Amino acid sequence: MSIIRWKKKYQDGTPLTLLTAYDATMARLIEMSNIDGILVGDSLRHTFYGDSTTVKMTLEEMVYHTKAVCNGVQHTLVIADMPFMTYNISIEETLKNATQLIQAGAMAVKCEVRSSHLPTIERLIQEGIPVMGHIGLQPQYVHESGGYTLKGAQANEKQQLTQLANQLSEIGVFGIVLEKVPISLSKTITDQIQCPTIGIGAGPHCSGQVLVTNDVLGLTPNFSPKFLKTYLDASTLITNALNAFKDDVESKQFPTMDHGYVNE
Repeated sequence: MSIIRWKKKYQDGTPLTLLTAYDATMARLIEMSNIDGILVGDSLRHTFYGDSTTVKMTLEEMVYHTKAVCNGVQHTLVIADMPFMTYNISIEETLKNATQLIQAGAMAVKCEVRSSHLPTIERLIQEGIPVMGHIGLQPQYVHESGGYTLKGAQANEKQQLTQLANQLSEIGVFGIVLEKVPISLSKTITDQIQCPTIGIGAGPHCSGQVLVTNDVLGLTPNFSPKFLKTYLDASTLITNALNAFKDDVESKQFPTMDHGYVNE
């Protein structure tokens, strides 16, 4: 899916779907499912590397995983996260960093945006690099916020987020992720701006939804936040399959003669 088709689907009023991938195999499965977009998210620091924070994500790692994902798809829109502090230092540095992700195969980048970033985001868009904004809960700033808490519940936060969303829409982002904000706020923002909102923990009124694929498939044991709907208990299914393999080998039921090659 191109950015143009993404916008067309939004204009038609059909909710957009976005899932994460970090390798070619999962990306290929997502494309086979006709999901609208793949986010190469810095969430891979949790799911792939086992870290407690996304702050450790580097640009080199993101380029690596973006290449892998792009090798697995032909048509799906691929969006790459810009890691912490890769779009904060200067506009020139940001352009160089975003270019690496685009050259790795991404069609767009996503940034956890603050008001101070607006000139940089606008410059990226002017240079032909599509940008998705991310506001509300911003995992890259978890040390500052003190945790993964709801954002926009207070009047001043609500006003700030609404203003920031409008500013992002005005400068031309093709979408805005709203993470862990009150349902009423996500509706207000969605109704006001001229680009799609993509919710995660933001309720049913957004223009689309994004989730971490590992969470959707039940690959993250003992993880069940309120916003998550799990569609498969893959953790149990995979464990059972691996145990069955072990049992077959130990009981000498695998391999059999049928699984080998006879020199005829």
